[in-house]
Amino acid sequence: MNFLNKFFGNKAPAVDWEMVKYSGQVYPKHSFTLLKLTMQNGKLGTGWVDKSYRNYGFKEFCPYHIGISIDLTDKVAENNPDLDMGTIEDFFSDELKRICICHLVSRLVSDRGMEIECYSEENEPIEQFLRKVSLAENRLVSFTYEIDFDPKWKRVNRLLSL
Repeated sequence: MNFLNKFFGNKAPAVDWEMVKYSGQVYPKHSFTLLKLTMQNGKLGTGWVDKSYRNYGFKEFCPYHIGISIDLTDKVAENNPDLDMGTIEDFFSDELKRICICHLVSRLVSDRGMEIECYSEENEPIEQFLRKVSLAENRLVSFTYEIDFDPKWKRVNRLLSL
């Protein structure tokens, strides 16, 4: 009978997400792939994707896709000319991880600045934080964001397969 159960597949064993969160397994060991991109305006750019998320076993527990589009062409950016992409990435990564489990999957340059793709376990506190920061007069950068439910991480499948 064990053979038949294995062959026809039993349900995957239940995962205690709360235990995983505090076990040190929630964030996989990074495996960055650097990308060389041609943007829509024809200019060359760079980016990275963290391939360790390709086979990440806990995707279902972080079902909220967060797309952040950062504008580096407006007055806020002009007033902070020494600001670099690493600083911006660190700001979002650090702040979002303080709120809940949040996985930074990629950072890509765009025609107007950069795009960050993340997944988180919660959406409401992330939404509140991003709304507050995007409207702040003393914000680090100008940005827009989109949060949607994507438990199978389909939005980044192509990126993770590069």
